[in-house]
Amino acid sequence: MSYSLNSILATLPRTQRGSPIVLGGDPKGKNFLYTNGNSVIIRDIESPEIADVYTEHSVQATVAKYAPSGFYIASGDVSGKIRIWDTTQKEHILKYEYHSLGGQIKDIAWSPDSKRIVAVGDGREKYGNVFMWDTGTTVGEIIGHSKAINSVDFKSSRPFRIVTASEDNDSNFYEGPPFKFKHSAKDHGRFVNCIRYSPNGDRYLTGGADGKSFIYEGKTGEKIAELGNGAKSAHAGGIYGVCWSPDNTQVLTVSADKTAKIWDIEKHQVVTEFIMGTTINDQQVGCLWQGDYLLSVSLSGYINYLDKNNPSTPLRIIKGHNKSITAMSAVLYENKSTLYTGSHDGIVNHWSVESGVAESVEGNGHSNQVNELASCCDVIASIGMDDTLKTIDHKTNQFCSSVALDSQPKGVAIGKDSLVVVAEINGVSDDRFL
Repeated sequence: MSYSLNSILATLPRTQRGSPIVLGGDPKGKNFLYTNGNSVIIRDIESPEIADVYTEHSVQATVAKYAPSGFYIASGDVSGKIRIWDTTQKEHILKYEYHSLGGQIKDIAWSPDSKRIVAVGDGREKYGNVFMWDTGTTVGEIIGHSKAINSVDFKSSRPFRIVTASEDNDSNFYEGPPFKFKHSAKDHGRFVNCIRYSPNGDRYLTGGADGKSFIYEGKTGEKIAELGNGAKSAHAGGIYGVCWSPDNTQVLTVSADKTAKIWDIEKHQVVTEFIMGTTINDQQVGCLWQGDYLLSVSLSGYINYLDKNNPSTPLRIIKGHNKSITAMSAVLYENKSTLYTGSHDGIVNHWSVESGVAESVEGNGHSNQVNELASCCDVIASIGMDDTLKTIDHKTNQFCSSVALDSQPKGVAIGKDSLVVVAEINGVSDDRFL
């Protein structure tokens, strides 16, 4: 019996509190990119249930960016390696690989002619490297920072410029090629988390952990203004992502204050504010403005499609797991297949096999890793390292009961009449749920 791949139920971005997430945009407007574990995830921006995965990094991948030509993707990892691979073939053939830094790569930018790459991050006294994409030959020096560089961007038009944002609270400006340090801006009081040029290259914008955002002239690096006109910080929490509108007139910023904001770049004032929630997981750690789509990433890993016409409610929210899946069970009910998955962080999701859409199981769930899932009829049994047995009602997709176990559960089975048997480290338990 032969099998073929039907679809990929993609992971969400791996997030970490206090660190920005980079979403890579497709110059052709079709896809977007992010990383989780050793993988680079490629998702269709219009139909995000359509996904592809690149799995050739041997260690954790951290960032991926399309070349402006659209033919290649450069992805970096925690070891400091850059892999450049093909986007036009299903096999994603490797073109080049370079060891760019001595530590984690945090951001990558291509020159507008797709011939040069600059990679930044952490390293041994070297926090950035700019090189020719096809030879690896260095074409300048990224110097002037005393700590890790969080973000980098290339000016999209000649004369070429590079700008960087660092944990030393500075943003630096480089002229070239060959690229040389020109000057530093010391306007932020804390880490500078992100920096991005406008599509036409006339200006660039920074966002910092101090909640401030500054606009600079693209060719000279001179400061123009501060978002909010200096009356107060742009956000009440750290800014983890900035992105320009395609027409260069607005910018999107996202923050740990659990909001996303659209700003008028000339007036330096807020046009639209999106309040994303009230919990820690609602902190916003990354964003992308690609064509008509505005995306933000929550600390939970959820990808939010923002609606400018209705800021109170996203157009859609892409849900799933961003930690390792540790348990899985399938249910066939009324001729529809549903997949249940549990993860390392205790979350249980249910997936429509037909559409690829995921939703979280609601209610009092597990507080630790889900060890196993089992199903029969309308009931799904779940055991976790929090030493509990829980059941899920398939019709409502909610946790409906919970039993404390005597020891850590290792396996679970469910039979007719809702009889559940749990194998524990110290014995076997059985419970019946009506």
